[in-house]
Amino acid sequence: MRVAPHGWLWGLAALVWFAASCSLIPPPHSDTTRYFLLTAVDSGGTERGTSATGAVNQLAIGLGPIGFPDYLARTEIVTRAADNRLELSSTDRWAEPLDVTFKRVLAHDLTVALGGAQVTTFPWFGASPRFDYRIEPTIDRFEVDAQGVAHLAARWTVLAGVGGRMLYSSMTDLRIQATSTDPAALAAALSQAEGGFAGEIAGAIRRLHGGA
Repeated sequence: MRVAPHGWLWGLAALVWFAASCSLIPPPHSDTTRYFLLTAVDSGGTERGTSATGAVNQLAIGLGPIGFPDYLARTEIVTRAADNRLELSSTDRWAEPLDVTFKRVLAHDLTVALGGAQVTTFPWFGASPRFDYRIEPTIDRFEVDAQGVAHLAARWTVLAGVGGRMLYSSMTDLRIQATSTDPAALAAALSQAEGGFAGEIAGAIRRLHGGA
């Protein structure tokens, strides 16, 4: 079979073009994403066992609904770089949306701070549960700043479990300095702030139940 004149030149040109195209494809990069979680904090010094007139560890507590900022209800770790500027990390993330973790860890820390009280998180399904008290928090800030300070600011109310009458209302503003600006240390500082928040709520419930 006779090869058309200059056919080999076209073949060589195609081979060169293919090799050049392959060189433009970037090499694969390893995933550098790191994942973090809030951790439950056993707040030392929290009163446990019984209040003045009744056992708080037998209480049934309803937690929620919890108001949580949309800008924080995400997986990216958010740093407040300035009063009106936020930075979202491209490599450091929460293992699940922060509002989901916050609710679960707060319920756990409330249970611990109240010596084993039953804490049920909103939404509650099925028949309407009977609570002794219900907590409705609104979280205004829950992030770290550029200096590694974890800041939790919240407004919250304690409601009667039956009838929903407001029994107590307060505000919390906690700042915890992280041991470093490493994301693990920042997550630990936020966990401590959340544990302190649980301690304040538990203290209010103990006082209310003690005077019931």
